[in-house]
Amino acid sequence: MRLVTHFLLILIFLTSVVGCGNEEAHQASITCKGQEGPYGDSSCTDGVDNDCDGLTDAQDPPCERGDFNVIMIGWDGVQRDHFYECLTGEISVCSGGLPHIAELSNGVFWNNTTTSGYTATKPGWAQIISGYDAEVMGIISNKIYQPLPEGYSIFEKVRTFREDEDIVTIFVAGKFGNTGGQCSFLEGVPSQPFCETKKNVDHFDNGLITEKKVGQAALNLIEQYQDKRMLALFHFAQPDDIGHVCGENCPIYSLSIVSVDEWLGRIVDKLRELGIYERTFIYVISDHGYDEGKWNHRNAPYTILATNDRSIMRSGDRKDIAPTLLERYGIPRKADGDIPEVDGFSLYSIPPIPCVPEGETFLDYPGAPECCEGLSLIGLDRVEPNFQLCVPPTGGANERSGRCTRCGDGICSPPENKCNCLEDCPA
Repeated sequence: MRLVTHFLLILIFLTSVVGCGNEEAHQASITCKGQEGPYGDSSCTDGVDNDCDGLTDAQDPPCERGDFNVIMIGWDGVQRDHFYECLTGEISVCSGGLPHIAELSNGVFWNNTTTSGYTATKPGWAQIISGYDAEVMGIISNKIYQPLPEGYSIFEKVRTFREDEDIVTIFVAGKFGNTGGQCSFLEGVPSQPFCETKKNVDHFDNGLITEKKVGQAALNLIEQYQDKRMLALFHFAQPDDIGHVCGENCPIYSLSIVSVDEWLGRIVDKLRELGIYERTFIYVISDHGYDEGKWNHRNAPYTILATNDRSIMRSGDRKDIAPTLLERYGIPRKADGDIPEVDGFSLYSIPPIPCVPEGETFLDYPGAPECCEGLSLIGLDRVEPNFQLCVPPTGGANERSGRCTRCGDGICSPPENKCNCLEDCPA
């Protein structure tokens, strides 16, 4: 039945396309507790780098302006290498490139890498809108999950911290259950991942399937709320859906990326028509990539981020998107009450740690903190749970990101496994 559904999606798509120790490292990460902003706050004019990110007052994104919109545009399942092949016209069906995302970003693209949770839709979008590790969310994979806890999402935090600013929150998604907000009252049947989140979002709609329906909904909602401030996610599902049917190297997979780029252009045109583009930050993001040449994404951590937010200064982790938006709104990484501090870091600065401690992830970008002294870098390889096969990460050429461990000390401890540290973890 699932295969038939995917083939129907293709038919619909075709008709619609015209040096430190561990203790020191951990201590360094918790020394900067100040907050810069929001716009208009005294912290924007005190001459102090309150959040220790190297930026002061109006130089810091939260202090730049106070009338902005944020729109996240989700391209589900877009592999990084395939994206660049399409962007440069190397693939024949992408001969015209991807002009709209190129214009949006001014030709600057950032790596987006998954290091926590499976490279799958449920943990992917939950992590993008919350900034938490998979274990903290309780959403590990498409099969092991619970609802994202109440208060964890960027939508809810903006509503709580910026209640007096009347910001409209919008969540529109192409997929059904993996981006759903239905709550279950049956024993043994988990609620969908955004059951709690949905209760605190002004407009929540999912299961729209096609680019046309998602795109038209986006255009309508932008026009409806043009006189208000917006925080929105518009999620396009079909790159992922198409890849599951015909594979990552299929021409229709490439066409689906061309199609979502065209919808990006229409959204930007609508914002310009309404005179609100100049105060709207757009972030084009993906939840995971695709295994090279395959029909799945068992270990596909490599995708991209593109934006017109010129304050972004580094590549990052899937869990770094939400902390970036929190900083933009002048909201601290540590929320009030029992809600934990987010695990990701803002992309406006390099994380305030001198080196990466044991068991944590090194991200490959210029100026990134390296593994602490005595640690070595191992890959993001996974062990496939059913057959215990090694699945290396693919889809990100020349990518060095990995885990910092003591591989070679004779002790097999996570994140080491037989695939990335055979000497400690023999098969």
